[in-house]
Amino acid sequence: MMDILEDEFGDIISKGRFGLGLSVPDLAQLAEVPARHIDDFETYRRDPLEAESAQIARVLHLEPASLWAIATGSWAPAPITLDQEGTQIKQVFHPPMRLTQYVAGDDDTGQALVIDPGAAADQFLTTIFESQWTAIAILITHADSDHIGALEQLNRTLNVPIFVHPTEKTRLSTPSNPNLRTFNHGDLFTIGPFEIEARGTPGHSPGHTSLVIRDFVMAGDALFAGSLGRTSMGPDHYANHLATVEAHLLSLPGSTRLFPGHGPPTTVAEEQIHNPFFASRIA
Repeated sequence: MMDILEDEFGDIISKGRFGLGLSVPDLAQLAEVPARHIDDFETYRRDPLEAESAQIARVLHLEPASLWAIATGSWAPAPITLDQEGTQIKQVFHPPMRLTQYVAGDDDTGQALVIDPGAAADQFLTTIFESQWTAIAILITHADSDHIGALEQLNRTLNVPIFVHPTEKTRLSTPSNPNLRTFNHGDLFTIGPFEIEARGTPGHSPGHTSLVIRDFVMAGDALFAGSLGRTSMGPDHYANHLATVEAHLLSLPGSTRLFPGHGPPTTVAEEQIHNPFFASRIA
């Protein structure tokens, strides 16, 4: 089981720095921390002092106490229940890529959704078979290779509809696949016994979508426990990335479970309090 945080101190400050368009020398000057120290923090050759962490947090608009808790390893989200409200959630781990992938099954019908199959197609098929489920669809939060790497193999075996945002569809290797279906941000749609809301959380990718299913969210790389997915679209999109995660995910009830594509699951309440990118924005 992969239960460690996806991002630690160095990853977090690197993402915050990149999002604000700051170089290492820029951050060093603004935070009054030597550039060589920042390089060492981001490459995990050096642990920060609390004062250094606080100075960097101030410049990067991160919540200082939350950042320090992650730097010292004193916080991780509490374990959450995977099976509740008539839904079982199975995690499909792929440690070489630090992936956490999912199959969600309905207790009453035995029908299941596959979410973001990035690797290990055989593990997905084994999970479905051992759970005595019938897969009825594949959902894609975004089309990065580590979230669709097993898609073609599963498509050949399962032959079920594949749901994806139109912008992400164009990034697939077979965008003319007849099984493809599209949704737009804000859409509500039903697949078998599952009601799904597509909430736009772009920033990591243009059409990135977080999928609200019953009482949980498949968050892809929009955010991780205690962190944010890298704003790969560039610094111009960083503010919107933060804003859409805050508005579309962290506005949900605190008990809502969040299942990211990397690292452990978490809840809205945990992230509102402990995520350095959001704790000061929401407090």
